[in-house]
Amino acid sequence: MKRKLENEFSWSVSRAQLFASCPRAYYYNYYGSWGGWEVDAPERTRQLYMLKNIKPLAMWAGSIVHDTIKEALEAFARGEGFPQLTQLQELALTKMRQGWTEAVRQEWLRYPKRTNILELYYGNRKNLPREQTDSIKERVLTCMDAFAHSATLAEIMQTPYLQWKPVDTLDTFFVDDTKIWCAIDFAYVGPDSILHIIDWKTGSEHRATLRQQLACYALYAMEKWHHPLEKIAMHGVFLFDGGRRSDYPVAPDLLISVKDQILSSIQAMKGKLTDVETNAAEEDNFPCTPSEFNCRQCPFREACPYFEEV
Repeated sequence: MKRKLENEFSWSVSRAQLFASCPRAYYYNYYGSWGGWEVDAPERTRQLYMLKNIKPLAMWAGSIVHDTIKEALEAFARGEGFPQLTQLQELALTKMRQGWTEAVRQEWLRYPKRTNILELYYGNRKNLPREQTDSIKERVLTCMDAFAHSATLAEIMQTPYLQWKPVDTLDTFFVDDTKIWCAIDFAYVGPDSILHIIDWKTGSEHRATLRQQLACYALYAMEKWHHPLEKIAMHGVFLFDGGRRSDYPVAPDLLISVKDQILSSIQAMKGKLTDVETNAAEEDNFPCTPSEFNCRQCPFREACPYFEEV
């Protein structure tokens, strides 16, 4: 008999950001939707699980860029040769076409993890303005071009595969007794024994957020790869800005600060639970915090009581 998954408490940067922006959306994402993949799940749970898998157009485009980069690097690691720019762009466009077809055909009704685009779902579910789809297509192509011609990729190609770390692989480490999730886009050890941690970005630069994210990666690298802090370098590579690389210095005081932020966030999250030991939560303990931008980008609008009132 297959063992049922347990909803264990854990932490991640994205989880903390969602909790800070709207506790109700956080509840829907991590508690209300739990088990929604089961065939006998309650209708409300299935609805929330389906909504959880909706992505805004820009986020969907970003995931396509990340997936294409991951596949290209893994293919190179297998000795298949690195794809040319035209191949990279065609791979990305193929993913876009496939995802768009899934969304328009509403395949997510039967398979909730199939592509579901927020602007389409909360629109007419058939199409979007041509300028909107052309713009997002151009963003993907531009990002792939910047990646292919970036100095960062050139450095990676010159680094022996044995010096690479696992490519964009979800993993965990611990802060105190709490499991922390992260997936480093790319990391490699250079000839000077410096571990370079790379985060590909398809949007604009938000230094405070990225600093926290990269500091978490540094904590992971120290625990899992046993790499000393003084030999870690962290970089954001902004693909919609020509592949510009922005360096983020790592220092002991930053890691102490980020650990404190993680522990404070964990405490706040657990403070909303009805039972910390079993990670039990009730919807009413997680209030809505409406904001024009966040609500416009929220996949849970259909289920949120705030939208029933306005």
